[in-house]
Order: sequence, then structure tokens, then C-alpha cells
Amino acid sequence: MKSRTMFPQCRHGSVAAALTIALAGASLPVFGDSSKETVREPAEIYRQVCSHCHAPQYGVGPEITIAFPEAAWEARGNYIRMTVRNGRAAMPAFREAKISDSELNGLIRALVSGELDDAPIVKE
Repeated sequence: MKSRTMFPQCRHGSVAAALTIALAGASLPVFGDSSKETVREPAEIYRQVCSHCHAPQYGVGPEITIAFPEAAWEARGNYIRMTVRNGRAAMPAFREAKISDSELNGLIRALVSGELDDAPIVKE
């Protein structure tokens, strides 16, 4: 019985084909390389993503820039993380492609501490 391979004239055609594909793939650029990730500042994330609904003049979502007592930061941060990643009521979920984990951590710290209380908002 004859072996059917990509290279019928070569006894080890499947090995040669796999090696060729592997070497060709090694020269391709890597997409989504997190080592070159640009991390946005919390105020920039708030302006680009959050302020459309949470800025006081829009009244769509609750105001989220008010500082919390330090004792509540962990619980409030967990709530913000869960809500951002999973959504809630009218708020959509934001996956890591929209807000990375490192950006979300910075945003949460800024929100619970009140750092963004006077953040610039989107003008429409």
C-alpha cells in the first residue's frame, strides 16, 4: 500500500511539510504581543469609555468618580471589576480587548480614590 503524503516522492513527506510550515511560521510577525502593550492613563480611559454615560451632564449611568472611604476600596474595586467585565443592567461588558487588565486596575484605583473627580469629559 502506498503512503499518501504531501510529497509523494519523499518517504518522509509529512515530516518535511511540517518542518517547512513551522519554519515559515517562525518568520511571521507576532500579533497581540503584550510586551509592547500601550497602557492608557486612567483619565484617558474614563474620557474615552466611561464618560459617555457616567458624566454628570448625561445622567445615563451613575456618577462613578466620587471617592470612597479607604476601608471600602477593595469591595468597591471588586464591584467595579465585575461590572466592567460582565456588564449590568444597561451597562455593556467591556472585554480585555477594550480595557486591558492593567488599564482596569489603574482605572479602579483612580475611581475609588476620587482621583478622577474632576476628570475632563467628552463634549458632544
